[in-house]
Amino acid sequence: MGQVYEIHKYRSESFQYVVARTNKHSEDYVRSDVEKMNIMLSPGMRAEGIRYVFELGTVDSMSKKAGDRGKKKEKQGVLEEGAAAN
Repeated sequence: MGQVYEIHKYRSESFQYVVARTNKHSEDYVRSDVEKMNIMLSPGMRAEGIRYVFELGTVDSMSKKAGDRGKKKEKQGVLEEGAAAN
């Protein structure tokens, strides 16, 4: 299994969502992006406790998410076909 690097958004100590996930860039590259993103936060966002954090993941977690997107598209296609039939 390879390494996957993720950028997570937090508000105070509360996880919000995964901003980005990659296995194509180096760890240093992604860490640098996280630093840049935190520097660009407005004073108001910092006051709310918003920050970006570098995290390690696995390829398995990345492929699972890609599979979830495929299932969602399939489900939407079924819903659209059903609506067209009515």
